[in-house]
Amino acid sequence: MNLLNALPFHLARQDGSHHQASFGQIVDSHWTDIWSPRPDFRGAAYQFLIGVLQTALAPEDQEHWQELWDTPPTEAELQAALAPYASAFNLDGNSWRFMQDNDLGDVESKSIANLLIESPGDKTVRDNLDHFIKRGRVEQICPACAAMALFTLQINAPSGGVGHRVSLRGGGPLTTLLVPNAADATLWQKLWLNVLPQDALAYGASPRLSDVLPWVGKTRTSEAKTGTDTTPEHVHRLQAYWSMPRRISLEIEAVPNSQCDLCGTDTDEIVRQYGTKNYGINYTGAWQHPLTPYSVDPKTGLLSIKGQKGGIGYRHWLGLALGSSADNREAARIVGHFNQHLTRRVPARLWCFGFDMDNMKARCWYDATLPLHEIEPAQQRAFINAVRSILELAAEAAKLLNSHVKAARFSRPGDVPSDPAIPQSFWQESEPGFYALLKQLADTRMDDDAAVAGIYRSWLTDVSRIALRLFDQWVESVPIEDGNMGRIVRQREELRKWLNANKIAKELWKIVKAYQKEAA
Repeated sequence: MNLLNALPFHLARQDGSHHQASFGQIVDSHWTDIWSPRPDFRGAAYQFLIGVLQTALAPEDQEHWQELWDTPPTEAELQAALAPYASAFNLDGNSWRFMQDNDLGDVESKSIANLLIESPGDKTVRDNLDHFIKRGRVEQICPACAAMALFTLQINAPSGGVGHRVSLRGGGPLTTLLVPNAADATLWQKLWLNVLPQDALAYGASPRLSDVLPWVGKTRTSEAKTGTDTTPEHVHRLQAYWSMPRRISLEIEAVPNSQCDLCGTDTDEIVRQYGTKNYGINYTGAWQHPLTPYSVDPKTGLLSIKGQKGGIGYRHWLGLALGSSADNREAARIVGHFNQHLTRRVPARLWCFGFDMDNMKARCWYDATLPLHEIEPAQQRAFINAVRSILELAAEAAKLLNSHVKAARFSRPGDVPSDPAIPQSFWQESEPGFYALLKQLADTRMDDDAAVAGIYRSWLTDVSRIALRLFDQWVESVPIEDGNMGRIVRQREELRKWLNANKIAKELWKIVKAYQKEAA
């Protein structure tokens, strides 16, 4: 099975129908999306297609990028660009095999279910602790789903025990992709919007295919005494799209009249097991994946942003959509390039997805879409500062709501653990108002003090109103220790006071009142 001749996922049309296709067919304007039986496979499928385009068809510069945006290559032209790489995308056979180690030798075989990131580990199964995600759900899958499970694991790999390496971006990295706002956007446009010109990446040519596609050659193993780490200087930086930390070999069997446990497809070939060995590629050094945002640590450098408890919401908007040097946040390189070159030409939104991992355990898969706005370069610094203030006010309100609800419910609130649902309820309830205000702020000249002060006033009012309403809901819906209603009244009044008297609220009210005084 060659993954370029027969993609391991379906392409979808506007009417929702989905079909098997080859890579060359992605330029057909009838295709608008990707269909996959799992959301993590769908996110990986987009990264697979983007990675191939970035590797085989990267435009020279922004002008060349625009030409291919306006007029996509023909299927024949795309196939010609893929030809030098085609043999590297065989899933089986006696030569290179996609994302697999060809030198494993005799190793232990594991159930194919273990390729799925959320599957319970061996110890969990031995201890009969697989209460929520049970063993035995997946026992055999088709080669296409096996390819996607393998690729998804390699690019997201969490810690997996001694010598089982994490992905180049760490375990459960967040991926951010640009999606055109146009309802009739084609799949080609959705993919090409996430491909960077060569001069923007400044990677240079690779003399060896194995420096980009690590399975095309001998694995750079990482045993303590005989192995080595792998930095961007050892290979090519495009390997960020094709990281292969795990040493794996799929065991594909011919079993006529079988059915895949994941997608339900009838198949004559199945994968029940795979071989694996530890001490695969250990990625260290200044790797930066172009589709992932980073935090900047002055001591350790760039750290990829991961999925996290509570999901992706507007509290993350600034770091993901623009980055913020004051907060040590750097948006994905593809997002930074878009903000610099394409916001006027291609209105778009930001698709963010990834696993929330607790070491080896997947807690949740998060998937969210955030709006993007065109901000004039001269206005950007003031805009970022204004958004940061707005977000700081929201964060303080969520914190105050949590502490005062707890203090209303319990006589000794310090002895009681916090309920994460309380601050989360504030973030959820205030989200529509934030995005409406964000659009208003994006449409406002930042030197228009009157307009900016009015936006601050609206947000101060909304935040207080929402927090007080949620306080009432929470204290009415849960038992109150010793039925002390006086304590509830006092805590509500304290909450009302501090919503307007905390540090950031006082700063914003000062701006609002200064303008009101000047206008009067």
